[in-house]
Amino acid sequence: MLPSHLNGHSPLARRRPRLSAASPPAAAGESPAAGAGATPTADSLEEHDRIYFQSYSHIGIHEAMIKDRVRTDAYHSAIMHHQKFIEGKVVLDVGCGTGILSVFCARAGAKRVYAVEASEIAIQACEIVKANNLSDKVVVIHGRVEDVDLEEKVDVIISEWMGYMLLYESMLPSVLFARDKWLKPGGLILPSHATLFMAPITNPERYEGSVDFWCDVYGIDMSALVPLAKKFTSEEPSIETIGGENVISWPSVVKHIDCYNFTLEEFKSITTKYKVSSMMLAPIHGFGFWFEVEFNGPQESSHNIPSNLNPLEIIQNKRRRSSEDTVLLSTAPEDEPTHWQQTILYLPDPIEVKQDQTVEGSVTVSQSKENPRFLNIHLECSTGGHTVVKDCAMR
Repeated sequence: MLPSHLNGHSPLARRRPRLSAASPPAAAGESPAAGAGATPTADSLEEHDRIYFQSYSHIGIHEAMIKDRVRTDAYHSAIMHHQKFIEGKVVLDVGCGTGILSVFCARAGAKRVYAVEASEIAIQACEIVKANNLSDKVVVIHGRVEDVDLEEKVDVIISEWMGYMLLYESMLPSVLFARDKWLKPGGLILPSHATLFMAPITNPERYEGSVDFWCDVYGIDMSALVPLAKKFTSEEPSIETIGGENVISWPSVVKHIDCYNFTLEEFKSITTKYKVSSMMLAPIHGFGFWFEVEFNGPQESSHNIPSNLNPLEIIQNKRRRSSEDTVLLSTAPEDEPTHWQQTILYLPDPIEVKQDQTVEGSVTVSQSKENPRFLNIHLECSTGGHTVVKDCAMR
């Protein structure tokens, strides 16, 4: 059974445990982007990492990920698609978990696979490798990739580093570290590219169930609780599944990441402007975020998606890539659900919009000063004379 905080419909029900369950919400008038107010020490960062890696020792986390067939099948397809680059080559699996991707690579003909895992699940990964008679090919290393020493450079790096809203958990820097230190020139990185999208969403059922519910409870007027319900619903990002019918505009690109060239400095703070048109008469209850990743070689097209691309072209590009010889893993609302679901930033009060009404603003996603594995989100939205500024943190 998964830990209780991984189940249900809480504002931050995650596939992975909260990295700091004791972290308090920002005080009134305090922007979460301000962090804890002090630069974290080396000891505090080490403690954050200890808690993070300890969470991955729980089998429920790995069960949820492996049972996500969209995710696991995409990785297996990508490995087989690039088998000619893997067969007879050396592979580094960053954050191998149970070792399933390492086993896939070994079975695809890799000469050697270095399976690096910082959590205690590395012990079971080693046993899984032995049980599948792959000890001569797969070397499980218990430790952080930043701390381990390999005997050689590698031809391929594979990792399932994506968190909620793509960037939560901040595992991508570990992949970039491994790339810069261990990957041979012209080597393969899987996945190779990632894109974070956003769009305004409507979700009246969710709002009615969490906020309007208090107006009449068994015939009792409990509307005094409505302000608290609005605060509770909107103070933290919500991880839940929505459908394409909840999205009221074409999506905007928040960030496109090329793992062959992306830098740590770029990761610290990402800001983009958006401008979309509502496709329907509906209340905006918040903004949804989702991502997709591609598994391309370094010489293949990066499918770089500029933030000012026509929204229709974004969808057309996606459909064209899906029909081409490209492996694509999508967490979009219109696609098959995954354990990542979508990340929703709810507004305290809905904003009514008409069809073709312009919705514009900006969003900034940055690493928290409190803990680099947390995210701070700053959202600005203007439409029909209404302006909303929202700050929240993913802890």
